[in-house]
Amino acid sequence: MGAPSSGLIAEVFLQHLEHRHLAHLAHKHDIVNHCRYLDDILLVFDSKNTCIQNILNDFNALHPNIQFTAETEENQALNYLDVTIHKTPTSFKTAI
Repeated sequence: MGAPSSGLIAEVFLQHLEHRHLAHLAHKHDIVNHCRYLDDILLVFDSKNTCIQNILNDFNALHPNIQFTAETEENQALNYLDVTIHKTPTSFKTAI
């Protein structure tokens, strides 16, 4: 459970990592967009130019105490938080 300040400290640490490394990683892996809610991160990237394993390896190399995992889309859909994101040929559709 930890101290009441644990969440704040984790947020500051993740923001520091984002500000320091995300621009480089986004350029390197052609990440189109990203969003984060607490410790859940959603990345949109072109899988023709990079693979999720390379992105995951680079994210896991950022700090020895952080271990990222990846979930990939199945049947053109991905669950992020309580939202299901469906990929269409021209856009994304969401459902709760």
